[in-house]
Amino acid sequence: MNLIVMPVVIYLGASFLVPLLFRRDGEKACLAACLFTILGLAVSVLLAVRVFPGGRLITYAGGWENPMGIALMADGLSVLFLLVTNLVSLLVLLFSATYMKRYTGTVNFYVLVLLMLAGMNGVLVSMDIWNIFVFFEIASLASFVLVAFGLGAEEMEASLRYTVMGFLSSVFILFAMAMIYGLTGTLNIPDFAREVSCLPQSHLWFIVSLFIAGFGLKMALVPFHSWLPDAHSTAPAPVSALLSGIFVKVIGFYCVMRISLNVFGHVAQVKTVLLLLGSLSMVVGGVMAYGQKNIKRMFAYSTISQLGYCAIGIGIGGYLGCLGALMHFIGHAFSKSLLFLSAGAVEYMEGTSESEDLRGINDRMPFTTLVSNLGMFGIAGVPPLGNFWSKLIIILAAVGAGYTGIALLCILVAVLTLSYFLRLLRTAYYSRTEGKKEKREVPVSMLAPMFALGAVVLLTGLLLLPPVRSIILDGAVRVMKDFSYRDLSVSVIAE
Repeated sequence: MNLIVMPVVIYLGASFLVPLLFRRDGEKACLAACLFTILGLAVSVLLAVRVFPGGRLITYAGGWENPMGIALMADGLSVLFLLVTNLVSLLVLLFSATYMKRYTGTVNFYVLVLLMLAGMNGVLVSMDIWNIFVFFEIASLASFVLVAFGLGAEEMEASLRYTVMGFLSSVFILFAMAMIYGLTGTLNIPDFAREVSCLPQSHLWFIVSLFIAGFGLKMALVPFHSWLPDAHSTAPAPVSALLSGIFVKVIGFYCVMRISLNVFGHVAQVKTVLLLLGSLSMVVGGVMAYGQKNIKRMFAYSTISQLGYCAIGIGIGGYLGCLGALMHFIGHAFSKSLLFLSAGAVEYMEGTSESEDLRGINDRMPFTTLVSNLGMFGIAGVPPLGNFWSKLIIILAAVGAGYTGIALLCILVAVLTLSYFLRLLRTAYYSRTEGKKEKREVPVSMLAPMFALGAVVLLTGLLLLPPVRSIILDGAVRVMKDFSYRDLSVSVIAE
């Protein structure tokens, strides 16, 4: 079977097989989900081996080519997202093996995660707007239920709000698709990209606005961010890690990037909008995170702030802007997943995630504190971790492009980010407590995935080493900077 289709087939097949084979056995369902995720990661590695040397793989489902066929593609950008998505998912699932025992119906949890992974992997390999939307909806519907998985009042309320905003996002995208089909007669991205220049400016701008609103809502850019803090802070820790670590980046950031750079790259005003939304997101998310007392809620607002850096990177464009945005995505995906898992570990042992009720976590949970430090310093961009370099690159790109004000804003938000994490460490993790300090660490089955994520966070800075950068990052950056669907030859078909 074609390698490009395999990640989607694996997860869709698993989401049907797991409940059939292990309807009442959560442990076996977890094991099966992990094995399928390992298989999905292995396929992603095989795709990377074929794509990273330079090039892309293109195929058409059922052998039908344009304009009737469903086009699928793996290039340097999509494969990099596939690798990060499946690696983070595997580590989160390993963590959930113990954590989710507190919940009933855990088989359903793993089915929903597999469906969400099928949707995200499908978005990453699709070249047809309709199929992107279908996979987008599969991932979104699964995420709506996962947010409410604990069935608590706060979780149900957060899920309802998230669902309403998610449907609003879908309406924006559907309107854009309807306009595209009405004006061009196709939803195939290469065909549509070749017709873009012929569209009236008013129609083009309306389509672009709908797409940015729809996918920007999933990316939680300000002012489309209101759903994220509640959804990510009330959901079970593995769900929060998946949502903040990879979901908002694949369903939001990746789609915004593809639309703004590869389809509408010639529309200069799109980048101006992204710079504006990115700057607002950085500031609003950072200020709101600083005022939070709940650890998970602070991390959720931090996600909004850090995604602002990604939007600014693609808004600036060029080699440095794209490289900075890509580096920031990678560093944030691993660091934020680690932070939500560590917050889940604290909540698992202490029964709360309110910082004012937590004192001296380091005395009781030294290993969890260690990985929490790695996650926070990773997000804050402490050298030599990956997000230090990504922020520095984005700042240099902003200065080089003449956006000195945005460069200064990036520096100020970086300082703000470090300050609220240091305050959290002082008040909750390293504050002194009276009496005997009994160590009560989480089980090794939860610590091991966190340490694995921590090790990856430590290694993210090495991605800029010339041999590594040329193999992994430069190919993805070329797709962001130079690739255009309008130039895509329909005769290049992968086996």
